[in-house]
Amino acid sequence: MRRPLELPVIAISILLVVSACSTTSEPLSTESSEGTTTSVTPETTTTSHEPVASDGVLTGVGVDPDTKTISIGMLADQTGLFASLETDIVAAHSVYWDGVNEAGGIDGWTVSYIVEDTNSNADQHLEKYMQMRDDVAAISLSTGSAANFEALDLYKEDSMLVIPLSWYSGWAIPAVDSGVMLEQNTNYCIEAMNILDFVNEMGGKSIALVTFDDAYGRDAAAGVKKAVAFYGMDLVYDGTGQVVPGQAITPIIQGIVDSKADWTFLATNPSLGSEILAGASRIGYEGLFTGSIPSYDSRLLDLPVAELYGTVYYQSAYTVGWGDDTIGNNEMMTALTAAFPDRRPSDGYIVGWNDAVTMHKVLSVAISKRDLTRRGILAAANSVDTVDYGGSAPSQSYAGSPNDHVQRALTIYKPNLDLYISAGGANQTLTQSNGTTGSELVQGFFVGAMAEQFKFVAPCFAP
Repeated sequence: MRRPLELPVIAISILLVVSACSTTSEPLSTESSEGTTTSVTPETTTTSHEPVASDGVLTGVGVDPDTKTISIGMLADQTGLFASLETDIVAAHSVYWDGVNEAGGIDGWTVSYIVEDTNSNADQHLEKYMQMRDDVAAISLSTGSAANFEALDLYKEDSMLVIPLSWYSGWAIPAVDSGVMLEQNTNYCIEAMNILDFVNEMGGKSIALVTFDDAYGRDAAAGVKKAVAFYGMDLVYDGTGQVVPGQAITPIIQGIVDSKADWTFLATNPSLGSEILAGASRIGYEGLFTGSIPSYDSRLLDLPVAELYGTVYYQSAYTVGWGDDTIGNNEMMTALTAAFPDRRPSDGYIVGWNDAVTMHKVLSVAISKRDLTRRGILAAANSVDTVDYGGSAPSQSYAGSPNDHVQRALTIYKPNLDLYISAGGANQTLTQSNGTTGSELVQGFFVGAMAEQFKFVAPCFAP
């Protein structure tokens, strides 16, 4: 039986500066295509690797003590597999930091941001990181499990704090990341456990599994397989790692159909997931679909496959949806609407906004501890015991052991095509009071039976 999660309702404000901590942490010990760049004035940063004091605050790479500017980077997919969502995620980051700066910064420190397009390509990701590594104090968004693995040794060498746009379970394990990856939300593995808890309560007994051949897909697959055993289900088709962009998916579709599974679990991107869903349904598959969060995008409701999604798909989510009434969500929607009134609603805005809230909290703690060197920022990040998102997501902690602080909660939504169309569909704007991504809540934040008792001490999948 799932356990509902009660969310805090304490108000948060992006203008609030975290009060000084009473203790001081030692610096954390760590092991040594074309893109666009966007920055916020002031642009000047120091590239000196020697710490410099400013008003009693120790500074280093990516921090200018003269202008009191902290530079952070974003390695974002703006043109690749996940570009549709990440464009919105980056927009939310930019609006958040613009608001902080306009209000005087963080205790007088301005935050400058640099955005580079990685095209969801690991080599390009590494190239763009090399370009910015001497100019930033931390990375507030870094896309993809494979790309982050590719750059991980450099992150460690640089003592670079990174918030990954990747929910791989290993990012919460110090033996994997040496503390440089600041994970957000529920990881792919525990997410899958919760989804199968929901499927079990819906009466599902047999599962077809289809994933990408990377840490994302295999981490989700590991969670599915653990949950299949826990709930006494049958894995009737195992397509772990079988989805490879550019390769034929017909054998996968046929495997799903032949399996006659009650439910198919996807860990893909939205476009390939939709091809698999539509293909299987077209040749006789009668089961339902669900999957990891990156497998779905509300823009699928603009396509011919929309009606199918409204009938057979259940989506998981780490946050509430656009239009939901929470303190944190209302702050985000007000700011995004003012900045981009003609854009359409997107749940990606919430993800990006919450990432920025987390980085804000980390930088506030680092300033309060008077250490804005990279090691000081890392130490601050790994000491944070609560980041409150004002009800738009469960609070996050990074203190204690991974088993203590790992996020275990999830929500379940269902695409509602009628709701989406009645609000204007793709022609909606952020100024609408009834704006929606068409996602209708089925189950509020909960922790399933397996996820609740799961002892999280190692990655579910180790590459």
